[in-house]
Amino acid sequence: MGRPSDAREQLIGAAKEMIHSNSYEAVSVDQLCAAASVGKSSFYHFFSSKQELVLVALESRWQQFEELVLKPSFSEDLPPQAQLLRLFDLSWRGQQVQLQASGHVRGCPFGNLVLEMSTQDEAIRTLLTTFFQQWLGYFERMLREAKKQGIVAETLDIPVTAQALLAYFEGAMLLAKGRNDPALIRTLRDGTLLVMQYQEAS
Repeated sequence: MGRPSDAREQLIGAAKEMIHSNSYEAVSVDQLCAAASVGKSSFYHFFSSKQELVLVALESRWQQFEELVLKPSFSEDLPPQAQLLRLFDLSWRGQQVQLQASGHVRGCPFGNLVLEMSTQDEAIRTLLTTFFQQWLGYFERMLREAKKQGIVAETLDIPVTAQALLAYFEGAMLLAKGRNDPALIRTLRDGTLLVMQYQEAS
């Protein structure tokens, strides 16, 4: 039985893992408690519902994603086009690890929940929308630097292109999950340069 001092974190960890590997609807409070080795009374001491736990777990997952994927990918030490390629490379590696551990490509945890819950739960949809807006900010900063360096057209619509890049990434992750093959992420990585309309600096 988890100690009160770490029961909350164990529940958050269990939610992050189980929702990503299964789905929101497929996982019950009882299953989350069992995975966290936490009693049900402890669950309701910290969270009023599964939804509340998942919202907290999503915040934790997003912070982890920023630190492990987005910030290393969109490092100012890299040229803009290399930032996009690193995003795909790090994502491929993460999906490859998941495949080796579980036999399944799990895809993007945020994209998965959007597909499942956007018409079912407004609080989850709103939080995910916030994450995607923050993610677009990374693309937009990269594109502004690309425009400054002359490797995209001066007329490039930055907000629209950022959305297209995010859509391309999520589509690649969805296809890789559908095929249960992370190699597809690597196959499609160079296509992102076409989406950003990359051109060699003159």
